[in-house]
Amino acid sequence: MNSSRFTFSFSSTLVISLALSAATILCACDSVDPSGTASADLSSGNPPDTSRTGAQNPPISSTPATGTPTSTGSRNYTTAVLLFNGAGVSTSDWQSTEQIVKSQGLSYTLANSAQLDAMSLDQLISYGTIIVPGGAGGTIANGVSPATRIRLRQAVRDHGVGYVGFCAGAWVAVGPEAMADKTAFYGFAIAPGNVLSLFLPGGQSPTAAMVPASFPDGTSRSLVWWGGPSTPEWKNGVIARYDTGEAAISETFSGKGLVVISGPHPEAPQGWRATAGKDSDGLDYDIAIKMIHAAIDQVPLSTF
Repeated sequence: MNSSRFTFSFSSTLVISLALSAATILCACDSVDPSGTASADLSSGNPPDTSRTGAQNPPISSTPATGTPTSTGSRNYTTAVLLFNGAGVSTSDWQSTEQIVKSQGLSYTLANSAQLDAMSLDQLISYGTIIVPGGAGGTIANGVSPATRIRLRQAVRDHGVGYVGFCAGAWVAVGPEAMADKTAFYGFAIAPGNVLSLFLPGGQSPTAAMVPASFPDGTSRSLVWWGGPSTPEWKNGVIARYDTGEAAISETFSGKGLVVISGPHPEAPQGWRATAGKDSDGLDYDIAIKMIHAAIDQVPLSTF
């Protein structure tokens, strides 16, 4: 997957005006929160959507594009993005991701846990990509039915729907059951591999940190880390590496669908840096945008 599709640069960071608080949130993944209990979103004072009906969510419906999508797409889809914001997902994170999707003029649907459970395979395959933001991976996976977890896998593997996962969305994405139609021991097992391991910045386990990540073009970016994993060493599939050399952002085709996952948070809103620390190069939404377009278009990003 040594594509030369794009070059990361500090000047290319897209600054999106978000109507979000500047306070911080706790984005706890399972290795940080083994109980799988969703952590409170401190930026709004509200927990993630654990009600499964979510008053914040309208009935399932597609939000039309507000601009001209830049993706050309290599498969037909009705709606570009299915953005999951159900049980276990950080409220600030899905809201930030929603603003990023909107900035690209992409059509999208918000779906909480109950709404995702109600979707058939035919409905799932009408999307260009599925996005699972950060939060608590165990709660995310356990908040939907085993049948839903298998349908998500089938939508990607058998029908070419893309998948993008940030932090917890990366944790739940990888499992050895990816090529089978059985319930995963952990998560969704969208893409093949062993369950991921926690990355420890500087060998420590802080609540959050700013971590350097290097890219194939020789550039480096400072990214928000909040309990995220090292991502898989898929063949020709490492998009970014931590300073330890471990994979930070990875991609692979799982059957027909392109899976792009990140341990750190390129989609993180500005307020998270109050806890993570000083950011030397600002917001990283451009990286999240490229991940999303890659998954929709099924065009891999540049890799080591």
